[in-house]
Amino acid sequence: MKKKSKAEFEKLYQTAAVMYAQLRAGDVLYSSIGPSTFFFSHAGIVGQDGNIYHAHPSGGIAESLPAYLSRHRYGGTLTLLRPKTDPAEAAAWAAQHIGSMKGYRFNRTLADTNWNYCTKFVWQAFSSGCGIDLSAATVKLSKRWIFPRHIKRSSHFNPIAKFSLEYRL
Repeated sequence: MKKKSKAEFEKLYQTAAVMYAQLRAGDVLYSSIGPSTFFFSHAGIVGQDGNIYHAHPSGGIAESLPAYLSRHRYGGTLTLLRPKTDPAEAAAWAAQHIGSMKGYRFNRTLADTNWNYCTKFVWQAFSSGCGIDLSAATVKLSKRWIFPRHIKRSSHFNPIAKFSLEYRL
């Protein structure tokens, strides 16, 4: 196994420090498609404690920003999306429900928090916590897919910053 370079860890922590200064509870981190995310986008929501809450193959996890960033070790970008309305209840919902997630599955049942995926979890936090449907659906359905574009292009967010992830852990 190749030894991780000190310089690469320093880049990760520098990126984390710059990002952390801008994060607020309820912000969403949206990652670009790349090898670190198995060629899918990924999304997580910032909790009131500063941790990032997101769906992972092992279930729901909350982790520090440096730990979250280390999962994006092959480069790419992260976009910081800031909700236009108070997201405190979405952040609180995410913290309360992260432990109920048993695993990462593409499950269309919107009320199911046991088997989940990243963009649906973020959608659930805003839908259940704030009453906001990030998908802008015109018809309320109990089953549907929540795609990454629903998060990235939602009119409920302002893009605040884009971060290039240049380290290679």
